[in-house]
Amino acid sequence: MIPLRTDSRLRSTPWVNWALVAANVAVFVLQSAFGLTERLALDARDPSLLHFFTYSLLHADVLHLASNMLFLYIFGNNVNDKMGHVGYLAFYLAGGIFAGVMYVLTGSGYVIGASGAVAAVTGAYIVLFPRAHVTLLYFWFYVGVIEVPSVWFIGFFFVKDLFLNFSHAPTGVAHSAHLAGTGFGCAVTAALLASNLLPRDHFDIVALFKQWNRRRQFRDLTASGYDPFAYTGPRIGVESRLPAPAHPQQDRIHDLRGQITDAIDKDDFAKAAELYIQLRGIDAEQVLARQAQLDVAAQLASQQLYPQAAEAYELFLRHYRNYEQIEQVELMLGLIYARYLDRYDRAKEYLIRAMARLHGDREIRLARNELDRIEPLTQTGSAPAT
Repeated sequence: MIPLRTDSRLRSTPWVNWALVAANVAVFVLQSAFGLTERLALDARDPSLLHFFTYSLLHADVLHLASNMLFLYIFGNNVNDKMGHVGYLAFYLAGGIFAGVMYVLTGSGYVIGASGAVAAVTGAYIVLFPRAHVTLLYFWFYVGVIEVPSVWFIGFFFVKDLFLNFSHAPTGVAHSAHLAGTGFGCAVTAALLASNLLPRDHFDIVALFKQWNRRRQFRDLTASGYDPFAYTGPRIGVESRLPAPAHPQQDRIHDLRGQITDAIDKDDFAKAAELYIQLRGIDAEQVLARQAQLDVAAQLASQQLYPQAAEAYELFLRHYRNYEQIEQVELMLGLIYARYLDRYDRAKEYLIRAMARLHGDREIRLARNELDRIEPLTQTGSAPAT
């Protein structure tokens, strides 16, 4: 099967990717004319710094060159478009170097070819465009075209390299370099997206993961007993179920919740906490998605807004009783009540509950020491003299 195109649209002309294809073709012509292979190939037994750059420009034959350049052209255009010219060039060269280093660590003899760098590009592609499709030309009983998800297509070659690498089959191909390139491309691109160093959209792999996490949080919320569609009206003869009356500032509530989500996605937790306080001012019963509620509560505590932090943690405990680390929340809430709000009875309650489930020695000692400190104060209800 031969890839023909993807369904990802370009926003700009990928000049650098085209230049890389042209450079590989030009070097192959020079390689064939002047016999540059031995002088510029990467030797795992005696590697030199220059050869980590030059080996990926060399190819064994026309078929080797054509297959690498086809993959680079099909997938590299969109990655170049997304990363920009300078960023893409640096990424491509770094991918080739990383693949070369892995080959030196695991292989033997000479290695040539752009496959490692191209694998880094395909790894970046599935992170940036996980929902894209590739149109393939196939030759079975007849010639035809088929469209498959890019993740399946690139994943097939990754699994193939993985199998052949560990089976030690004598294929004459540097499968470890392919694997290293793909891993490099996926990891670096995901890190660039997560740190907002690359332009984000709603369809890259980081955005899809966050959408999945929000759906999981919603499932946890409904599993804990929350029914977002139910409203039990007053009993008049028989129980009636009516739509919940709209809050007079419902549009403002929706707007604030959206802004909080956007702020958390950008790791701007201070802004999210500020918006959350506004949201609570409109409707004190508003609760965010599980991780968002926890992040905002922690941010409020870090800003020393302890009453608001305690309320946020209380809401979390009320709505997310099945949280797998609920003892950590109880410990934090107990410490806030004990140290900053002088609510010693409430602190004692949460610290005791937390100790029953805590596993870490340090956390158990922390809870025990705080309980010992406030025990006399739960009798008097007063703060210690300073």
